[in-house]
Amino acid sequence: MVDISRLNALSLNLFASLPNASTSNSLLAAARASSSAARDRATERVDFTNIEGKARLAEQRAKNFGRLTSKLERTTAAVSDARDTLLDVKKLLSDMRKQIVLAQSGTIDDTQRAVHADTFDQLLGQLNIKVRNSGGIEGNIIGSSIRDVFTPSTLTYKTKPDSPIDQTVTGVFSGSDFFITDGNGDNYYPGVFGATLTKFPTDFGDEGQIVSDTDTIVFDPDTGSISLTRDGETSPYLSGTLQRKGLGVLNSFLYGNFTDPVKLDEALADLDAASAKLRFDITIIETQLTKVTAHRDFNAKLVQEHNDLATNVQQQALLEQTQKALDEQKRTLLFNNLLESALSFDGGGNLLSLSIQRQFDESF
Repeated sequence: MVDISRLNALSLNLFASLPNASTSNSLLAAARASSSAARDRATERVDFTNIEGKARLAEQRAKNFGRLTSKLERTTAAVSDARDTLLDVKKLLSDMRKQIVLAQSGTIDDTQRAVHADTFDQLLGQLNIKVRNSGGIEGNIIGSSIRDVFTPSTLTYKTKPDSPIDQTVTGVFSGSDFFITDGNGDNYYPGVFGATLTKFPTDFGDEGQIVSDTDTIVFDPDTGSISLTRDGETSPYLSGTLQRKGLGVLNSFLYGNFTDPVKLDEALADLDAASAKLRFDITIIETQLTKVTAHRDFNAKLVQEHNDLATNVQQQALLEQTQKALDEQKRTLLFNNLLESALSFDGGGNLLSLSIQRQFDESF
């Protein structure tokens, strides 16, 4: 380490002995600048305590918003999955409509119509399976896996760390289901593909009532009044009121197994009404998806901005420290260059050069 006070004293004695006054003054100014830079670097230290505090604050804020990231990602994924499921349902409804239109053809018989009815029920079953399986870990906003629940989940999330206020995503049931309530108040639900009607909650060993093609079914779609009677019997095995849920499309046995032209017209009307409702449901879910995606992206931006701020604060401190070191080196280099030039300038200066060199050797 150079002693700055000794350097100053040495500089004054040295430069006073130089033969050229201009060279002496230049060297003296360079030496003073060099020693000044050294003093500045020694006394004007970067306030790392304050810098580290700012960096830690920015990092903590990034972590706070980072805690919201996983929840926002899962919520966005759940709503996105619901939207994609509804787009699949839209295609299924289109395929179901096709089966009705084909069954209305006058060039086919009832056996062929029964094939279209069975395909219709299979498609309806796939629709409900898709809706029930939507959502993932955060919840299902278009359906429910519980048989007698037709209210979808409401998702909640926060947009600010530790905020008591929740943002919500409200769902809409988009399955196509129904149940029949009998005179005792018991509810009977169709199977996935409509082949049976089972009381729920289900009694142990109860396999439900199988709906046969030969059953006599009297159903009023306006009032929901319904009765199902076995072939050859006079008393219905199930009667009550039918309530639709969601899209409102029923199984083919409630449309005369596609053999009754009037019932086929009812099926087509129900299908078109379901398609209109589905378009509305898709609009609702897409609006919710836009909202939660915007919150997710804004949160990610805040995390990145605070991380960048912490990095920039630390880099700025390093830059200031480096700049001061470079300034000192620049002034020292200028002094050395001027000194070297002065020594070589003295044509007969062997004695002067040796004297200056000796003073440096003794002082450093």
